[in-house]
Amino acid sequence: MADYHRIIGNHSATFPALTEADVAEIRTMSVVHGTIVTMENRIFEVAGAALSVEISAHEALPPLLLLHGGMGSTADFAELVPLLADDYRVICPDSRGHGRSTLGDVPLSYQRLEQDALAVLDGLGITCADVMGFSDGGITGLRLAAHHPDRVGTLFTIGSDWQLPEASRAFSSQVTPQWWRDRNPDGPYSEAAYAEKNPEPDFERLVTENVAMWIDNTSTPGYPGEDVRTITAPIVMIRGTDDHLSSHDLAIALQDVLPGAALHELPDAGHGVAASRPAEVAAIIRRAPRNQSPAT
Repeated sequence: MADYHRIIGNHSATFPALTEADVAEIRTMSVVHGTIVTMENRIFEVAGAALSVEISAHEALPPLLLLHGGMGSTADFAELVPLLADDYRVICPDSRGHGRSTLGDVPLSYQRLEQDALAVLDGLGITCADVMGFSDGGITGLRLAAHHPDRVGTLFTIGSDWQLPEASRAFSSQVTPQWWRDRNPDGPYSEAAYAEKNPEPDFERLVTENVAMWIDNTSTPGYPGEDVRTITAPIVMIRGTDDHLSSHDLAIALQDVLPGAALHELPDAGHGVAASRPAEVAAIIRRAPRNQSPAT
């Protein structure tokens, strides 16, 4: 098995070693379309959680932080990473409780995910990064850009709303752990896939806390809302025209608030366009303006 360096801060990790299945998944993420990407795995302790982060090797390239969606993992970007690895040092954390990251004892919230993302950048010594967030990751990215303008170069969002539409609240309110099981009996979003990967699985709590975050029923601030008016970073929004989990109207409204924001809508694509249309998403990212130095 190949060695993957695993650290907590500057100390050796006591976290379980990568299994053969773990390495196979990392290689699956790293070898697509003939492009080979060397990924390093690190573990960072942040606010009671052990956050698993995959990082491509080219430190001289500008950093790009990829933030996945709710109930997902770094596997959401399996086909996208190799298409960007010649342009960026790609950094892919598993959000707390997701993938190989533990949940810890702090409730999920968009504010907490924002703080976790900052902790990962700090742990890597990165002062400014481009950020691409899918769904919940995009909401987190919007919070980062609004509250920490010096840390975000260009922000890319995929299927992400900056406010909570009532239709989304109503839809997410019906989600329970059993609802999720019934609609995801197998595949990467299933309970079995999650339990196989996560070192401290608690599916019931993970779904319950995600739902509370989705419907803005947490004790800490959630969707960025009017805070987006303070964003100075270039914003590139990406969504599928068939995405029923993000709002076309809110994307247009964000352009009214931030006239420089760009919107790319991919026809006949749904919520997960990073997975279903990676080449088109990568092309949009590569063509976008860069607002950071080559290595920061």
